[in-house]
Order: sequence, then structure tokens, then C-alpha cells
Amino acid sequence: MKVYVLWFLSLVVLFSCSKKEEQQTLSLFKRKIDCGINFENTLVYSEDFNPYTYRSFYNGGGVAIGDINNDGLPDLYFTGNIVDNRLYLNKGNWEFEDITDKANVACKNVWSSGATFVDINHDGLLDLYVCKSGKPEGANRHNELFINNGDLTFSEQAKAYGLDITGLSVQAAFFDYDKDGDLDCYLLNNSIKTIGGYDLVKDQREIPSDDGNKFLKNENGKFIDFSTEAGIYSSNIGFGLGITLSDFNGDTWPDLFISNDFFERDYLYINNQKGGFDEVADNSISSFSMGSMGADAADLDNDLLPDLMVTEMLPGNIERQRSKAIYESWDKYSLAVRQGYGHQFPRNALQRNMGANGFFEIGRFSEVYATEWSWASLIFDMDNDGLKDIFISNGIYKDLLDRDYLTYMANEEKVKNMMKTQDEVIMKLIDLMPSKAVPNFAYRNNGSFKFEDKSEEFGLATPSFSNGSAYGDLDNDGDLDLVVNNVNMPSFIYENRTDTLKNRSVLLHFTSTSKNTQAIGAKATVFYNNGQKAMAENYHSRGFQSSVGNGVHFGLGKEYLVDSLVINWPNGTISKEQNLSTNKSFTFREPLITSNKTTSNNIPKTEDSFLKKAPLFYFKHKENTFVDFNRERLLPYMSNNEGPALATADINGDNVPDVYIGGAKNQSGSLFMSLGNGYGEIKTPFGADSRSEDTDALFFDCDNDGDLDLYVCSGGKAFSKYDALLYDRIYINNHGHLSKSNTQLPFPGPLSSSKVIATDYDHDGDNDLFVGGRFNPEIYGPPISSYLLKNKGSGGFEIVDQKEFTNMGMVTDAAWSDINADGWEDLVITGEWMPIKIFINREGVLTDETKTYGLDRSDGMWSSLKITDIDNDGDMDIIGGNIGENSFHKPGNRMFIKDFDGNGSAEQIICHKIKDKYFPIVDRDELISQLPSLKTKFLYFKDYATASIEDIFTEEDLENAKVLDINMVATTLFINSDGTFIEHKLPPELQYSNISAIEIVDADQDGIKDLIFGGNQYLVKPQFGRQDASKGWLVLGQLDKEKDYSAKNIESLGIKGQIRNFSLLTNKNKTILITAINNEEIEFHEIQ
Repeated sequence: MKVYVLWFLSLVVLFSCSKKEEQQTLSLFKRKIDCGINFENTLVYSEDFNPYTYRSFYNGGGVAIGDINNDGLPDLYFTGNIVDNRLYLNKGNWEFEDITDKANVACKNVWSSGATFVDINHDGLLDLYVCKSGKPEGANRHNELFINNGDLTFSEQAKAYGLDITGLSVQAAFFDYDKDGDLDCYLLNNSIKTIGGYDLVKDQREIPSDDGNKFLKNENGKFIDFSTEAGIYSSNIGFGLGITLSDFNGDTWPDLFISNDFFERDYLYINNQKGGFDEVADNSISSFSMGSMGADAADLDNDLLPDLMVTEMLPGNIERQRSKAIYESWDKYSLAVRQGYGHQFPRNALQRNMGANGFFEIGRFSEVYATEWSWASLIFDMDNDGLKDIFISNGIYKDLLDRDYLTYMANEEKVKNMMKTQDEVIMKLIDLMPSKAVPNFAYRNNGSFKFEDKSEEFGLATPSFSNGSAYGDLDNDGDLDLVVNNVNMPSFIYENRTDTLKNRSVLLHFTSTSKNTQAIGAKATVFYNNGQKAMAENYHSRGFQSSVGNGVHFGLGKEYLVDSLVINWPNGTISKEQNLSTNKSFTFREPLITSNKTTSNNIPKTEDSFLKKAPLFYFKHKENTFVDFNRERLLPYMSNNEGPALATADINGDNVPDVYIGGAKNQSGSLFMSLGNGYGEIKTPFGADSRSEDTDALFFDCDNDGDLDLYVCSGGKAFSKYDALLYDRIYINNHGHLSKSNTQLPFPGPLSSSKVIATDYDHDGDNDLFVGGRFNPEIYGPPISSYLLKNKGSGGFEIVDQKEFTNMGMVTDAAWSDINADGWEDLVITGEWMPIKIFINREGVLTDETKTYGLDRSDGMWSSLKITDIDNDGDMDIIGGNIGENSFHKPGNRMFIKDFDGNGSAEQIICHKIKDKYFPIVDRDELISQLPSLKTKFLYFKDYATASIEDIFTEEDLENAKVLDINMVATTLFINSDGTFIEHKLPPELQYSNISAIEIVDADQDGIKDLIFGGNQYLVKPQFGRQDASKGWLVLGQLDKEKDYSAKNIESLGIKGQIRNFSLLTNKNKTILITAINNEEIEFHEIQ
């Protein structure tokens, strides 16, 4: 304890604002020390008031920025928990004066949380609303409203306005939700109830509570509770920590996002323009952060759509992830989904706004998903380069979730024993909690939702226990400065030192003659530099328990002129300005409403190339409920959901394509036969094989009689490796009727197959087959064999001895194509944990020439491929569908496969590569559950925290392990350049999720091939999170003068679910895209 005290005192000395300026290198931000601000949110726990008796004890305080005396200089207000709040008057030149006592805004002897400056009485002066929490006691325990008297003093008048609310308030946001000219209020209240009592009970959010969140409507200056009428949840499970305002759907009406801690999912309220809101989170957001904290919304890619950044508590490095993070089991996660709590995952969530297609969560793609115990996210352009960056405040003074502490110090038996033998037990338990300051994070926006950690370079990486934060141009120099409230250490005041002669900006202020005097909710869009554009919204409450000042800031890079500015005002009017000089501040007033009032929708419109149409037939795939994790505890994801199979061909000779859709285990496949005006469903003879799982299907002429027969692969994981249900099937066509062939396929035993393709590879006049082996259903990882089947001429097959196919890998896709243009079909194969392999056909003999064609280092998590001459240069190129860049898989990942415990069954251990060492991705408890002998070696989580695979196992243990690597994760176009394939990563959107299906079409009829992609994988353990950031993509292609292929446009198709297959067919002179979706109905889209 003495060591800790000395360390803490050293921090106080180091960070004290009374000391001289720190010696710093020329970072973007510089801490201001001698600035007159010495606020410190000091928290001291006691036996009766502490993190055990009050769960939000270390949530910290907030920051509010606003110009209280209209002198053009933003002033600062800090909230304290046990200490008094402080108000600092900005006197210019980085000099601040503490005027708290004079202003009468200290909120003495009561726990304050969030604060917001707002002109509540529309007199042109900023008032101050302070939220209260903590102990249920004190004369001024209710939320307080301080009315600005105009002389740097304030008078508390919350009761007069109906805002004297008592509860566990976190923050308030003021905005004109109904466009009536006055400000309404959303008040975020954390539930007073204990967490466990309501854990995962269905429909609890529908039950109102007097203590819950409140929507307060302004009626003639008095705020009344309008929550139920407005469609706002006010239940006891609203553990809210953040309010985020934005026009999310582009209709110019303010919407709300509420981030909820613990088990309750977040809320997305869309303004219905009828006096209320529609809560649409389940329909708009596929993946939520679990313990959501503060959030912010802004346009991160300048497409005029506000995106959303929500923080959580996942540590930023593997050591702290292993020792601090707690993960839900698959069973509990599944229960939460069934009970209506959504798909929640323990990490930050970056939600890209896709307009009509909702939000895609791409935090892992953007590398912003793990930033420690994070409280606030703020989105603003730190360096004036025209792209908004992300700041995240981090730290909790006591590591409440330290795994060793929870397991060995605060477990029930230990606590009971301490209570019997010791005094002040709670104090002693808290004393035992670890405490470590951590850096805040600053991410520079590099475009296309790629972010780079610049915390150190920007000067923002000082270890701290930071909570609320706010930005504003405190010195009026054209860049945004930063203020951070810390627990048990002085607050941070950061001067932004951007060279504004190189990277310029404009700052827009807004006024109104309405009761909304600051025009809160105004939306500004700037156009500059021949088509560049950017959008920002004037909402004040942001991040965590904090608020920013009036107006919006645009970084504009080197531009000297804004060509035009469009302002959508809260009252529905529109202003347009032209030729604004940069490096200036402008103030605009909201126009009065006139009879020719106009409104605008800021969402950019695009023409849909695909139109969803009525089904040609109905089929719903019904996946089985087998749980791979029950058999293999170390798996990060399941593989039993790879159907439905899809095959199309005209098998009855009427020149209309027929369709076979494969069933899941215990579901019959169906043949949909054309009947002139429609389709008829045929289940015979497929019903007899319904216990098998159809993983692929192919129409081909098996017996050389001129009609098309059907091959169906049997695969999946929900079987024993000896199960006869894994035998593939052939159905023979007899005058348009299919019957199961009695001829046994020549495989040496049951095979969980994934792919079948046909060609006459040996030029003997009949169709031969390649059948891909997917995996051993009992153990994921070990490569298995695939087979080349030679057609003996009468529908019988024999295995061709092809040694390269023995234990080749876990094949997912394959294609025949004449790669070397010699008239013989070559074979291209790919799969998981393997490269894209090229087998050149030398007059009927297949030779592995993968290395010759430059693909020997292409090992990836490939699940699909397509071969075509994409650039029209006369040779064949390859499109490979990979796992993408929005998952836990990264280049360098390695899998070790061996029977490590000698029980006769192998284990797979997947590892991340970090500085040339390999660290298992699984949690300590997961590893020990599979390999119990390791418990003595890793008794404590801290022991496992830094353990690499070499630390866990001896050299002898690893000696004979099968090792597989991943070198590529991106979906990629491989261009054939004189016999060598050159990789070209496809557009960023295609990396948001895995790609399981690829189709080729000329959608815009320009003679250049366009590409259709689909994927998603939902069956992933919650600590890794499912892949769902895709609704299908259309990539419109273009060729430049050198015939290099690229994407001229990419369009989301709006197809929900786990897309597994596409097929194109012509129906009544229209091109129809059939989409096969796992566990969903087949969808049909017309290409326009």
C-alpha cells in the first residue's frame, strides 16, 4: 500500500497544473499546465459508499463547454462526484478564472454526473443543467437548472421548469424534436435496480418505471413527462450511459441513439414526425456492443450519412484481454437473443450508416474495436484534413473485472470468511482491487473507414483514469482543442497545434429568433474542391456525461474556399451560401418560416440495379440446431450452416430453367420444375435422403444419354465421421423424372463433401467429376482428401489416383477452367487454411503448379471463387471470396493441430501472431476446459495473460503438431499476367464480411463484367462476434485505357442473412438473381 501511495503522489506532482509546462516534442496536442484550471475529480471510498454499494462509483464526471457571457470565448464546466463542480471563465490567451463560487454552480455535497449548457429560457444566454446521481440524500439531490443572470451568476430554478428530477441521472440532451420552435429534453437515468434481478427476462423494456429514462416535452416553458406517448422506453433495465442525437435517416428530423450498459441492448429511436419516435434498433443494427458506454455520431466518410461510434470495455492488448475481459458463453448469448436482447458483443462498435440498409458494424475492419475500459467517444477533425477522427477516453480507477480478483479475492467463500473474521471487509476488498492508469486513444481517419492509432504522436497517450470529455476551439485559432475529466488526477486541457495555414477550416455558429436560440439540430453541408463534400450537425450533448459548444467545425485541408454551404434548419427552412473563405468563423441566423418553406433530404439517392420481386416459388431453408462448440470447445466458429445448395438447369427440355434447392439436416431438398406459367415443387425422391445435409448440387449428364442428372453433396458437422448419411447421391434423369441411382460412388468411406464440379477433363467424351472434401466432422482443422472421379461411360465412376488430393485441405470451392489456354480444362481449388491451388491439365494428367502461378503464399480462409476473363484480355482471372478484414482473423494467424492431451482426439489451437510469437485466441478457462492438465501451470489469469504457445507447451509437445497459416484475409481479384496471378484487393466494402457466394453479370450492359457478392457467418462465439456487415454487394466494373479492371461503383443489394449461393436465370425475358440464404427463404431479384 505504501508503494501505491508513493506512486499516486508522484502522479499528482507530475500532472499538477500548478507546475511548469511539460517538456514535449512537437505533438499535435499540447497539455496546458499553467492555465488556471486545477480541477481534479478526487474519489475516496468508504465502508458504506464504494463500488460495491454504488455500482457507478468510478464512472467519473463530465465536461460542458459553452460561452456563458457571449464574449466569443468558450468557457468550461467540470462535474465532480464527491468534490464540488467547477466553472472556469475563459479570459483568452489560455487563461481561465475559477468563478464557481461567484456563479453559485458548485452543487456542493452531492454527486454530479452529466452537464449541458443550453439556453433554456431563450434569452440569448446559456443556462446550465446538471444531472445528479450517487447517494439518495442531500438538499440539492435533484437535477439542477442554473439560469444565467447575465452577470456571471446563476440562479437555480429546476422546479420552475419541471426539471427538478431525482434519480440516477447520467446526462440530458436538449433538442426540438417536434419542430415547434422550443427545446424538448431526453433525460438519461441509470436504473436504480440491481442488475441480476432483471437479467434476460423477456419484454422487460416494455414495462414503464418512474425511475427510468424520460422524454420531457416542452409545453409553454414547462417540461412534462411525455415518455410513453412519445414511444420512449422508461423501464428498470435502462442502464443507459450515452445519449447521441443525429438525423440518422436523413429526413431532417432529430433521432436518438441510447447506449445501454450491461445486458440491455441499445435503442435507436427514429423520429416519426407525428409527435413521437419508433424504436427500430433490431431492424437497423445487426451487432451491438454489449456494455455500451458513451457514443458519438458524425459523418466519417463524407457521404452525408451520420455514422456512429459506441465504446465498450474490451482492452486493447492481448495481455489485458486475457486478464480483464469476461465473455458470455454461447448458451447465454443464444438465450439473450431468444429473449429479445439482440446480438451483443464485448467490444467497441463502429456503425457505418448505409442509408436504407441500416448500419453495418465494422469496428474490427477499422481497427477501433478494442480500447480498454472506454467511457467516451468523440468524433471531430483533429488535424483539419477534411476527415473526422476519433478520440476515446479510457480508464477505471479500480479494475472491477480483474479475473484473478474476481476468482480468488472476491469470490463468495473468501468474502464470507472475511466477514466472519475481519472488520471493514468491503474496504479491504476494494484495497485488493488492481489499479492501473491506461492511455486514451486517438485514431486518425485515413479514409474508407480505415483508422490509425496516433495516440502517442498526437500527444494524447498519457496514462490516466479519464471519463467525460469535450472538444471546442478554446483559443479561436481554427482547430478544435480537447478537455478531459479524470478520476483522482488533474483534468487534461489540450491545445490543438494544427498548422491552420496548411490545413484550414471554417467554424459555423447558428442563431435563431425562435425559442431554440442556438438552432440546435441545424445540419450544415459544405461543398468544395470540385465535388468534395462534408456534413455536420449542431447537437451539443456528446460522448459521456458531456457537451460541446454551439456550432460546427469543418476541416478542409488546403482549401481556401468553400464553394457552397447548405444549412437545413430545425424549423424546416433551408439556407444556401456561396464562396466562403476558409480560416474564418461565420454566424448564420435561422430564416423565418414562409409560405414557400422548403425541406430537403440529405441522404444521397442511388439507383437500385436490383429490384426485389415476388418469388418464382417458395422454399425456406431450415438449418439444424447442432452446436459445434459442444463437441469442440476451442472452436471460435461453427461450420454446420453452409447450405442451402443451389443448382439450376433445364432438365425437362422446355427451355425454362428448373431449380434444385438443397435441404439442411432433417429437411428434404426440393426440385422446382417449370410448368409454363410457374413452378411446381417436387420432393420425390429427395425426401428419402432428408436426414443428410445438402451442401452442394450439380446438374450434369452423368450417363451420357443427353439429359441432365443431379449430383448432391452430403456434408456438414452434425454427423459422426462414420455416418452413412455422409455419402453423396446421384439422381438419374429419366424423361424429366429423377430417381436415385443405385450405383455406389467409389469413395473409401463417408465423406463430408462441399463441392462437386464436372467436365470432360480427359477428353474421352463423358463428364468427369471433382468432389471436394470439406472436413472431418468430428475435428475441425486436419486437412482431408478430395477426389477426382473418372466417368467410366455408363454413369459409373472410379477414383483417379491423384496423390496431391490426399489430405489436401478443407476445400470449400473449386472450378474447371482452361487457365493456360491449351484446350484442356484445368482445376482451381480453394478452402480454409489453404491457398488457392492451380492444377494444370497436361492432356488428362493434373499437375500442381500453384507456385508457378504465384499463388503458393495465398493461404487464407477462402470460401468461394469464380473464374472469368474480368479484364477482357483473353486469359482467365480468379476472384477469391475470403473471410474479409472485419473478423478476429488476421494475416499471420496460425493453427496448431495435435492430440495435446493424449486422449485419442486432436485439438485445434488457433493463435494470433504478435511480434513473431503465437498467442492462443481462446480464453484461459476455455483452454483449461479442453486441456485440464494446464490448470496447475496457469492457476492465475495473470500467468496466462502473457503466455505464448511456446510457453504453454514444450518443444516436444509442439514437435509433431500440424501447423497451418493464414497469409491473406481479403477478398481478392487475381489478375492473370502472362501466367502469374497478381493480387488486387477488392473494394473495402467487400472486406466487411466473409464472401461465400460470387456471381458475374453485366448489370449496366456496358460490355464490362460486374460482380455480385454475398456472405455472412452468424455462428461465431460471442467473444469474437458474428460476421453480419453485408447485405450482398453489386460491384459495377470499369476498364481504364490499360485495361486494368476496377470498381466504378459499389451498391448494397439489401439482402439480409447468411448468403450461401447465387444463380442467374432468364424468366420471361428478364434476368433474375436467385439468392440462397441459410435458414431463410429463397429471394428473387430482377436485374434492371
